[in-house]
Amino acid sequence: MMTTVAHRHFVGRQTKSDIADSLGVSRFKVARLIEEAIASGVVRFTIAELDEYDTELAEALSARFGLRHAVVLRGPNLSAGQMTEALGRAAAALLEETLVDGQTLAVAWGRTLSACAQALTKLPAVDVVQAIGSMAGGEYVQSSVELVHRLAALSRGQAYPLYLPMWLEDPSLVERLRNEPSIARATARFAHVDVLVSGIGAWNPPQSTLFATLPLAWQEQAQVAGTSADLCSVLLDADGRPVVTPLAENLIGMTVEQIRAAPTVIGVAGGIEKAEAISAVLRGRWLTTLITDATVGQRLLGLSLK
Repeated sequence: MMTTVAHRHFVGRQTKSDIADSLGVSRFKVARLIEEAIASGVVRFTIAELDEYDTELAEALSARFGLRHAVVLRGPNLSAGQMTEALGRAAAALLEETLVDGQTLAVAWGRTLSACAQALTKLPAVDVVQAIGSMAGGEYVQSSVELVHRLAALSRGQAYPLYLPMWLEDPSLVERLRNEPSIARATARFAHVDVLVSGIGAWNPPQSTLFATLPLAWQEQAQVAGTSADLCSVLLDADGRPVVTPLAENLIGMTVEQIRAAPTVIGVAGGIEKAEAISAVLRGRWLTTLITDATVGQRLLGLSLK
């Protein structure tokens, strides 16, 4: 009876109640037989691992840093730039698998997220909001807006772009622009974000893309404060605490509180030069999900948690 029950349940996909009715026994008897079949080895499970992913290392990272989920790419030790396409594909696969109809997806900026958008082939019906304004003086001035429109077109959802730089030096102008109807319409969606996906910036010039775009005085303040990383343009120290600089007050995008309130926050970053930045984000408990590479993963597991 044990093998019969196991076969009907795992191969025939019959429910425990249906099996119980057909055999004339209780559902609890069926459940006990299934448990005994697993314990005795009558039923053995084999999970087919994809060669591209290191599930064991991903599970170790999840347990170590309190993540809900991690995705770790196998492969040689590559730089952050060399990892862009592979990380983008992994992020695209995760979004395709996990997003559900009716959600609101917030996206930040960066090369990896652009690669993610290019790799996506389908999305459920979700709205897409730009989490942060475009990088002032950087190479992403238009691509952040285009990214939002591309994802919204794939999902056939509503796009909420921000047609503004991520920061301005005039606080009064920032406040006026935040209240401008088209901007307020987008920023109002921040309170309803279900999933935020963002790159993780290293704060070790010249690797930091954001650093080079900031005014010199802001750069100096950020360095003196011990900035180690940026997530969705929030500057963080080595322990993942927000760093106070003029950037936070002059930013057009999701606030610290809104990022913290998002049910799912996916960080996408790889390359050994970003290990310190990723560590800072993890120490601060900013992420529910990390997508990275095996070299970084091994380095992270070797770090001590303060």
